[in-house]
Amino acid sequence: MVVVPKTRKEMPVTTLSVPTIGSAGKTGFWRDFRPVMVELVSPCTYDCPANNRLPQIFEKIRDGKLEEAAKIFLETNPFPSITGRICPHFCEEHCNRSEYDEAVSIRSIERFLGDYILERKGEAGFHEISTEKGKKIGIIGSGPAGLSAAYYLRKMGYNVTIFESEEKPGGMLTYGIPPYRLPKQIVEKEVAALTKMGIEIKSGKTVGEDIKFEDVQKEFDAVLLAIGAWKERDIGISGEQLMMSGLEFLGEVNKGLMEPPGMDVAVIGGGNVSVDVARTLKRLKAKPSILYRRTEKEMPAISEEVTKAKEDGIEFHFLTQPVDASKKNGKIVLKCIRMRLGELDASGRRRPIPIEGSQFTLEFDAVIKAIGEGPDTTWIPKKFLNEGGWMKVDSATGVVGENLFAAGDLISGPATVVEAIAAGRRTARSINQYLRGEEIRPEVPLEKPVKIEGINIEYYEPKERAKASELPPEERTKSLDKEETSGISLEKVQDEAHRCFSCGYCRACDICWIFCPDGSVDLENGGKPEFDYDYCKGCGICSNECPCGVIIMEREEE
Repeated sequence: MVVVPKTRKEMPVTTLSVPTIGSAGKTGFWRDFRPVMVELVSPCTYDCPANNRLPQIFEKIRDGKLEEAAKIFLETNPFPSITGRICPHFCEEHCNRSEYDEAVSIRSIERFLGDYILERKGEAGFHEISTEKGKKIGIIGSGPAGLSAAYYLRKMGYNVTIFESEEKPGGMLTYGIPPYRLPKQIVEKEVAALTKMGIEIKSGKTVGEDIKFEDVQKEFDAVLLAIGAWKERDIGISGEQLMMSGLEFLGEVNKGLMEPPGMDVAVIGGGNVSVDVARTLKRLKAKPSILYRRTEKEMPAISEEVTKAKEDGIEFHFLTQPVDASKKNGKIVLKCIRMRLGELDASGRRRPIPIEGSQFTLEFDAVIKAIGEGPDTTWIPKKFLNEGGWMKVDSATGVVGENLFAAGDLISGPATVVEAIAAGRRTARSINQYLRGEEIRPEVPLEKPVKIEGINIEYYEPKERAKASELPPEERTKSLDKEETSGISLEKVQDEAHRCFSCGYCRACDICWIFCPDGSVDLENGGKPEFDYDYCKGCGICSNECPCGVIIMEREEE
């Protein structure tokens, strides 16, 4: 909440000791510096892979204009109902408000807006289609990158067809992420909204088997590969064939499997898939244990998911590396070795080093490996692949060659859903440039964000952040399908929007108008300041007082 003196909206101008424009002499010639209104980048927008324009969205929420807020969100992320549930919320990590009290609950606001959008996506105005272009685009893969690209390309007026090898579209959203984190009806509603826009989805069609890849290239003006990374990496130890794949296990569960592969189950790995597997096993009444060769600090999994896994009662074996697997008396025996951490490696984490003579064994009913995934490119023509089997692609634009593009985990390796969504949007932009005969240019990187030093926090008062309610561990582990985190109310959403510092974006608070001693600030432009330099002496009070850091002082040109 911003605490300001009464503004001109709340009291007559005549009661304020502020001159109006033209009531004083023209003193602008005294000036060495002039105030300039700028729009800067907020940390939340900068840190978000989709670069969601959050201060602008929050402004609309504060004004009670939810539909306008929703439309701004859709410009950069078509699926906030999904990311508002499962995103690691990079946007909150460096929120300037966290240096004052607590970060704004951005993900909770995103979820609220996402559900608001989802309820209204069938209404006119939420997905207007541009003039039909008469050109066809084929997208192979219906995960978050493919669906995101399809949305933006269809809005541009292109005819879009998606090919999906599975029975249902959604990719990782449908078959990878457990339903307690992302209810499947949310994904189904989002897919239904896309088909309502005119996007055709051909499920159960495997390109490379049911359809020749070359035929797809010939039929469509542009083709996007967005097949994700579903191929489990090998650990490279004897007896590995006794282990299950983490993604295959999650896929089977999402298809209806309700029985664990055993009671005592080891999950090897420290990423998001391993944690999802372990927490899913817990809900299937198994006793999962996560084995990871580094410490908790180095785990790449989302930290809050690791915390929840510990709350769920899942056992962790850190600094533990399996080196052999064998079967004995119906059990899988894992021969393991203790590890210690050495110097930093290429990943930026400390390298795990085996401790000589520290071998020990653990026995389990089943073992699931989830140490990382890669794409299956065996069916893609060799001319589009490098020696390592990865796509030869410009990662900034998604350009592969000929009429072929690629996006998402296929080119980045396993990443977050929001990163895949952002990649799909960027590549849709490149495809549009290609089909229009324009030079394909990457998006311009954002400038560095506003730091808290550029914000006048004196105008804000401490206020506890809104927290979404969560099921306690003893209740949430009883159900695989019951969503463990709920949303927040409209009232709390509006409270959070008011808590936002609006870093680098004017929130039309009138403070510059109130404090200007020369009456040289005009707020007729929607409450945003404009300066009459005939009367402005360049004293800098407006810049010093600005709560958002959007008025800077520039030296006058001679």
